[in-house]
Amino acid sequence: MSKLEKAVELALSANGLLAKGIIGFRPRQVQQQLARAICSSIDTKQTLMAEAGTGIGKTFAYLLPALLSGKKAVISTGSKNLQDQLFFKDVPAILSLLPQAPMVVMLKGRSNYLCHYHLQRNMVDLPSDPIVVDHLMRLRAWSSGSESGDFAEVTSVPEGALAFRLAGSTHDSCLGKRCSEYDRCYLRKARERAQEASLVVINHHLFFADMALKEGGFGEILPNFELFVFDEAHQLPDIALNHFADSVSSRVLADVSREMDKAYRTKLTDCRQLQSAGHRLQAASADLFDCLNNRGSDWRKLMQYDDVSLAIEQLQSAIKFCQTVLQTQLGRDDVLDTVFERIPILQSRLQHFIEPQNEALTVETRHNHFVLRSCPLSVAEQCRQFYQRLQGNWVFTSATLTVAGKFHHFQRQMGIDKPLSVTLDSPFDYPKQALLCVPRDLYEPHRVEVGQQLANVATELIEAADGRTFLLFTSYRMMHEVGAILARRVDQPLLVQGQGSKRTMLTKFQQLGNAVLLGTNSFWEGVDVRGRALCCVMIDKLPFASPDDPLIKARSDEAMRRGGDPFNEVLLPQAVIALKQGVGRLIRGEQDKGVMVICDPRLVNRPYGKLFLTSLPPMRRTRDLANAVACLREL
Repeated sequence: MSKLEKAVELALSANGLLAKGIIGFRPRQVQQQLARAICSSIDTKQTLMAEAGTGIGKTFAYLLPALLSGKKAVISTGSKNLQDQLFFKDVPAILSLLPQAPMVVMLKGRSNYLCHYHLQRNMVDLPSDPIVVDHLMRLRAWSSGSESGDFAEVTSVPEGALAFRLAGSTHDSCLGKRCSEYDRCYLRKARERAQEASLVVINHHLFFADMALKEGGFGEILPNFELFVFDEAHQLPDIALNHFADSVSSRVLADVSREMDKAYRTKLTDCRQLQSAGHRLQAASADLFDCLNNRGSDWRKLMQYDDVSLAIEQLQSAIKFCQTVLQTQLGRDDVLDTVFERIPILQSRLQHFIEPQNEALTVETRHNHFVLRSCPLSVAEQCRQFYQRLQGNWVFTSATLTVAGKFHHFQRQMGIDKPLSVTLDSPFDYPKQALLCVPRDLYEPHRVEVGQQLANVATELIEAADGRTFLLFTSYRMMHEVGAILARRVDQPLLVQGQGSKRTMLTKFQQLGNAVLLGTNSFWEGVDVRGRALCCVMIDKLPFASPDDPLIKARSDEAMRRGGDPFNEVLLPQAVIALKQGVGRLIRGEQDKGVMVICDPRLVNRPYGKLFLTSLPPMRRTRDLANAVACLREL
């Protein structure tokens, strides 16, 4: 047993550091097993994949080795909520017990920090909206007394206000060392603090987007770290895929147009072509949006329309004209110089959509904006190169990494070679605490009557449980259809996704004590409701991705080309992981009890149903809805 392993085991023991210093801490054998596996990974410098069921206490199991190893470590989470919990609660609890506390820093993405330069630039050329002007004034007043420049400190401007975007920077708009405010830059100072720290707490989006892949500035920091721990690691494949993707958005094009127009009106008044080129770009962007809106998300299908082909060519021409005009003004304005440097990147990204290669090409349109995204079919090789470049120690942990007990799917997606692995079941007594019901006589999910049937099942569950129910859906359409029926039937308060922020809805759910929450994807994971407020979760159907989704379709086509099975390689593993997450909302503590209802007959009448069932916790099972209703009445 290594020195690190002994120190961590002692700290987690009945008479150890945590038992003496943290109220309510109890030693758990599975927690110690996970900690030993992480210590072994650190000692041998091998990658570890660890599935740790709910209730194991994996946070302390990885924080202690990270803090006691003496290595510079990065802890990355799947959500800002867990990031905040680690930094403001769990890490301080351990640090308070150590004789010498190492320096710990939480680092956020650049969009979370105020940019002095862009704030001042927008104060000189104020927007026409008086509300936005008022918000900018409030941000300026706040910034005069802020040490961190973190927008999370701001209470005088509503969340999501446009002023935050105007007073912040993006990778595209940052001037870097050429900026006149470089010495005062909040982001630069935050990164310098991170470089000095022993432990940095971040989230996955930041790791891939701002730090690891897109930002040259943080490249100076990562090589100095030796240990990388990813909690909620099941989210990594999708997040990595998103950030290895290239995109062209109407917002970025609007930023280019706005900067050119602003430069002409405020500084370079002798070059009217700046304004003309900017307006032409804005018009081309608007024309493309009009062609794309309400026509689906598959770019390869959209390219078959003549008006779309013409619009993309006109956009390409408008960008080229901007480049020509900007080139004539080089050296006269730092912002325009930065815009000029970004033009070739825009052109390269747009080329994906003019001459498609072996990639998924998608379109998203909403609120008068569009995003064109080119996405690789796999990020395994990019991740593999990244691990080799950093030469660090990698730990991936989550409650849902395996499919039927095997890590193959996650390992293949993330390009992980020759890892250690460990699977640790939840310490909860699922046979006593939970009942799984797949009701008989259910319609197949494609039937038009299924919404009415789901509402009938939900009504029985809600009345038996007196609310206290999550209804989880795979589509907004079905959520709203069932919600509309329930609104006429049940007396308990209904909270439907979209009525407020996720945090607000969950707080209200717990406060009411008899509420029913209807949600889609974002409520399938990262939701922790303990105690009597939640005793029933109903899932409408198995969460298979749509085969018409451009990325899924591209991956399926690629699997077929190499003789593989698209369903078993692409659709099935992804659905199993998603279902495990949804089911995980029910039992969150040792005292919790509840009923899980999955309204999809395919779980029992299709061969692949066994794969789902063997991947779920060992709950008692029934096909009789009356048994589930009776169980709820007793809770």
